Amino acid sequence: MYPQRLRQKGPLKDLAAPIESFDYVISEDDLPCRVDSFIKKKLPWRSRAFFQRMIDDGLVTLNGQRTRAGRYLLAGERIHIDISQYQQEHPEAQIELDKIYEDEAILVLNKKPGTIVHPTGVHLYDTILNAVHAQYKDHAYRPTLIHRLDKDTSGVLILAKSEKFRTHLACQIEKREVAKTYRTLTHGVFSQRSGEIALPLGDNKYSHIRLKQMVRPDGLPSLSLYEVKASAPYVPGFQDGLSLVDVHIKTGRTHQIRVHMSAIGHPVIADKLYGREKEANICGARIETHLLH
Repeated sequence: MYPQRLRQKGPLKDLAAPIESFDYVISEDDLPCRVDSFIKKKLPWRSRAFFQRMIDDGLVTLNGQRTRAGRYLLAGERIHIDISQYQQEHPEAQIELDKIYEDEAILVLNKKPGTIVHPTGVHLYDTILNAVHAQYKDHAYRPTLIHRLDKDTSGVLILAKSEKFRTHLACQIEKREVAKTYRTLTHGVFSQRSGEIALPLGDNKYSHIRLKQMVRPDGLPSLSLYEVKASAPYVPGFQDGLSLVDVHIKTGRTHQIRVHMSAIGHPVIADKLYGREKEANICGARIETHLLH
């Protein structure tokens, strides 16, 4: 068996069809938390007052029963959120899948920057996973994600084509048998050609952005190993130069490389959350997404 957090909880949703509801199982990590606060955290594109009205209307149930917005949750309880009355328009998936490799076990895609991997927030249908489900709708098993990449991060995305291979690959990732290498362009010239960044990461308690992270003493252990491939001390518009860097991550924390690079004074170019600019111009090329691949 593979670890609890990697197990598939219930049947997979058909992301080629409209999403009618969301279901969640409360974990110890979610506590303490009220019903309305929990839903607001999971579905942040609506206000807590909006979800309180849904709860009053009986569209949110706890363990199959109506509940109150102020009810405090317990580990193991189940929340069902009926959003069928608030459905978004469901267009056919517009994303074209750029396949690198495929066999009976896996599907490997080239993810371009600016594309979203899986449904989240207001993006319920314009994601890579929606396009995968649409293309494989007649297959007995729709390919499932083995790992994820941020919206503006490009790179290789691997999906499993059966539960057997999903389990096998998930175990490899959990045991850290999978090597993940990223390439990035950062500000500044490094003082050494290689090194490690061991800084604990956790939620940024000072930011209104839910996913933003920060270095904090009580954060989760996080380790990144970097190797400078090339440096350019003199680049127009960049007074401290640029560096091309490979980063090998030994842990998989949210935004790990971006936070670590920023923390040591070499933020990723055009990183809107942790960098110095929202966009950049390098030798006439306009860069609108962070340069991490």
